[in-house]
Amino acid sequence: MPNSKPNTPALILSTRIINARQACGFTQAQLAMRIGVKKSTLVNWESSRSSPRANRLIELAGILNVPVLWLIAGSDAPPEITAPDLTETLMLEQKLDKADSLVNELSALVSDLRGHTRRVQRDIDESY
Repeated sequence: MPNSKPNTPALILSTRIINARQACGFTQAQLAMRIGVKKSTLVNWESSRSSPRANRLIELAGILNVPVLWLIAGSDAPPEITAPDLTETLMLEQKLDKADSLVNELSALVSDLRGHTRRVQRDIDESY
């Protein structure tokens, strides 16, 4: 659970990001990579030099498993943060592997089809 007390600096956005990130066990580099930003961007968010845009706040909340409203506005009682469901992650990785395999098969079929099409076109051209 992120550490914060009501009416303390812990209720500022940057601290909520830090606390939620640490509660999930992410390093700055890991979280930055997961959200698709440079580590320096995340460092700026966590040091209050800049703030994430709305779409990034939504992504952050999802990755950190916290409500968007808590991340934006804070509350007296931060939500419990549960460990990510690794079985879902493994299932998604397996689906991605299968998709990669299918893309490779499709690519090979397209290549074969192009070769066949060129041969047919050459035969047509030679017959005229």
